[in-house]
Amino acid sequence: MNGVRAGAALVLLVLVPACGDHSESKHAGPAPSTTVEPIVPLGSSPPVGLVWNVGFAENVPIADMEAQYRKFVQLSQDLWSVTEGQVCLSKIRFFDAVSPGAKPSASESLHVSNLDVVIYASANWDILPVTGQVLFFSPSGTLGRTDRRIDIPDDARRTTVLHEGSHFTWKLSWRGNNLPPGLDDEYNYDPPDSACIMDLSFSPLRWCSGGSLPSPNHVTKDGGQGATSCWEQILKDYPNYHFGGSSTTATELPPVAVEYNDTP
Repeated sequence: MNGVRAGAALVLLVLVPACGDHSESKHAGPAPSTTVEPIVPLGSSPPVGLVWNVGFAENVPIADMEAQYRKFVQLSQDLWSVTEGQVCLSKIRFFDAVSPGAKPSASESLHVSNLDVVIYASANWDILPVTGQVLFFSPSGTLGRTDRRIDIPDDARRTTVLHEGSHFTWKLSWRGNNLPPGLDDEYNYDPPDSACIMDLSFSPLRWCSGGSLPSPNHVTKDGGQGATSCWEQILKDYPNYHFGGSSTTATELPPVAVEYNDTP
């Protein structure tokens, strides 16, 4: 069906220390295959590096782009860890002045066909207490480059960016309960799941696995393939990927290239 479907309200109410410093030595692994796509391609094999096009609604100086770049490098590190060295960001392209004065309350009317992420000025973020959102929509390309788009304020926290990035990264086939095609559990569903960044409590950062972790499943979800946890559904749709249970990796994060397209 054509039209816009917004993801569930993405409210980050509690922030828990995600992960501390680790002393294990890092080693270089195989270089990720870089795709021009922002979402992990179906049929691909890991490791894979994604390209994200990020637009600021306002005209901003290069310094603001550089500050956000550091945030997306951290996101790449977080994705690299929770996927156990299988998915990262390989390049970020920044653009500014894509829609000056835009507000997320009108996000469904914002058409930015070349973008994957829109960063709003925090002063214009008018959907509090929601601190970030992913829009899923049809047909593909209506509101962004693919069938989904991330919207965040310029002061979004690390865990907010990872949560929204987790919704965004995978193209999944579960259909139960009108589920969108990405990781979909939310903090406001009972009972809480302490094993997952997609729920309220998470330390260390991880996606639930359906395995032996405490409260391992999103018990309120039931996808079309019978999956109830993040990793269970990911592995059904991406059979070349794996989950070993550690939610971390000793493989060094590949570099994240950056391109700044600054409007004078």
